[in-house]
Order: sequence, then C-alpha cells, then structure tokens
Amino acid sequence: MRFYVRSLVLLATLVFAGGVAFAEAPKSQPERGPPFSVGGFRYELRPNDVHVFLCEQPACGAQSRVSYRFYAPGNTMTLDQFRDEQAQIVKVLEQRTPGQTISILGIDGDSGTAVPRMFKARRLMVKPDGTKEYQVSGYLFGDRGAASVISSAATEKASADNYAQFLIGLALVLMPKGR
Repeated sequence: MRFYVRSLVLLATLVFAGGVAFAEAPKSQPERGPPFSVGGFRYELRPNDVHVFLCEQPACGAQSRVSYRFYAPGNTMTLDQFRDEQAQIVKVLEQRTPGQTISILGIDGDSGTAVPRMFKARRLMVKPDGTKEYQVSGYLFGDRGAASVISSAATEKASADNYAQFLIGLALVLMPKGR
C-alpha cells in the first residue's frame, strides 16, 4: 500500500504541474480521441484499442513513446503473477529479435488483489546494434477497470517521467466517479 500512496503523491504533483489533458467524448457519439493525453505527444489509435503516444518535443525525449490499453474491472492478478508475466515477456521479446538482450531492472507493486493497486516493471533492452532502450511497464487496477501502460525511451529518466505523467490520467479515469 505504501507503493500506491507514494505513487499517488507523485501523480498529484504532476497533475498540479500541468501536462495532462482530458478529452471526454459525448456519450451519443463515438470517441474521437484518447480518454486523456499528455502535452508534447502525438496520438495514434492502434488495433485492439491500444492508445499510442509518440514524443514530439525535446522535453519528453526524442523517439520516446507511451502506450496504454484499458481492461474490464475485476482483474485479480497478483504481484507474483505479474513477476511471472514479466519474465515471459522478456523471453518472447528476446526471441522476436535475435541478438537483443533484455534485463529486468526492478519490479514493484502492491500485494493482494484489492483495488486500487499498481504493478511496475523497469527493463533495459539492448538491441543487436548496441542501442539501449529503457522501458517501464505496468498495470493500474481501479474500481472502474484496469489499464496497462508501457513507456519506452532512450534514457531511464525519460521513460520513468513519461510513465508517471500518463499514470496520472489513467488513475483519474479508473477512479470511482464519486471522487
């Protein structure tokens, strides 16, 4: 729970610093844009309702990208299951690109299955040409659903900062309507 509280404090700080914008589509019309966006990123909707954001300004780091996807409420994934999933993801990604190596730098999260809870994994991907890419990948579980989010950047700081900015919007979307 301490992890969650620390994360919410960071989220609140970033919200008050600006940078997260919400677009609420009228209920009678289909959604035309993302549920929220962050300044400096160009939006693309990909198959399977994956919301992708590509950095277009130096502040978020050249070539950085963030994606998220929403899921129905009631997911009972545990931190141990998340750890196992991350190990499997590393194997699949390494097999997809021969010569690529991926290291898990850390995994954090809340224990149990109650909401709200968060899981976060930090990875370093070294491509066959030696290029490094830092990734933060996680889940946020709330009363109104769950979301996965992945942030990739050339530096660990940019990856973590971009992840935190998008986590703010996800937390607000997944919060109960009464808050």
